[in-house]
Amino acid sequence: YIIMKTYKQMYEQAQKDESLKQLTPEYMEWKKPDQQVIGAFISKGLVSSSAGGGDYYQYVFGTDTGNVKFHMGKASDNDIGAVLVPGVVYCITYLGKEEISGGRSVNKFNVEEIGPVGEFAAPAAEAK
Repeated sequence: YIIMKTYKQMYEQAQKDESLKQLTPEYMEWKKPDQQVIGAFISKGLVSSSAGGGDYYQYVFGTDTGNVKFHMGKASDNDIGAVLVPGVVYCITYLGKEEISGGRSVNKFNVEEIGPVGEFAAPAAEAK
């Protein structure tokens, strides 16, 4: 007969094998120009601002070092957030703040699409 492991035993084995994958995203703040996130877009969620700035999106990306989450600001939500596709790899580069009317500023980004995740997975797997 087959002995089934408990979920706890499976977890402990994965810890020992160092095969656990951290899904909890790490928060990233855009602080200086040329900061980048390179990874696959996973999702975006609407966040209600308690500071009175209105609603904005928070984005989650899978990167080489794990999942990260960040926001880009309402202006970028309309420009960039509307075209991001889950499962596609992007390079997002922070360009800094740009002054707009009324003494306000907006975050500026350069977003480049690299391609769907699947296009890169097969060659890496074959290389083993």
